[in-house]
Amino acid sequence: MKSKILNSIPHTLLYSRLIVSILIIVFSFIKIEPVVIISLSIYAIISDVLDGIIARHLKISTKEMRLMDTKIDTVFWFSCLFYISINHPLFLKNHLLQVGILVFSEFLIIVFGFLKFQERISYHTIFSKFWALLLLCFFIDLILTKSGENSFVISFWYGIFVQIEIVLIAAILKKSQTDVPSVFHAIKLNKGLKISRNKLFNG
Repeated sequence: MKSKILNSIPHTLLYSRLIVSILIIVFSFIKIEPVVIISLSIYAIISDVLDGIIARHLKISTKEMRLMDTKIDTVFWFSCLFYISINHPLFLKNHLLQVGILVFSEFLIIVFGFLKFQERISYHTIFSKFWALLLLCFFIDLILTKSGENSFVISFWYGIFVQIEIVLIAAILKKSQTDVPSVFHAIKLNKGLKISRNKLFNG
């Protein structure tokens, strides 16, 4: 019974992030204290970190779970974008090109994954994990200051770098893989070599 409860924790954290995404969309239309949105977004990132760590520790991390994690992450970030479009339309208007590039690159990666592997790409690279933190900082900065200019510029260019690396990994790999930390790890995997993994990031 105890092990069953423990094993349910990663899935609970995973799907709670989906609930958070729905709440952010709903709260986009309601005048609510910024601290609520900020708290929800912080929780989402923390849960994103913990679900993988706990699942790997319990040895229940599966390919299906990792793929679902990526899909829910995408839903969460699009819910944040939706919130921005409703509550900070001027910012979105002023940065429509950059936002459009990031959205296009995300869909490009999704399409590329289905064309080559017939499934969603889900690498959870080390650089992408830091991108999530940068995006969180930008989102909080925008909510608090109604500007977020500097944090957005940093997030944008770093995000372009992350997306390029993901495309390169997909181009390098010959078969579907999840949790590929970097391009260098992808090259090793293609050669049939074992790669070192960090328990906190890609254990």
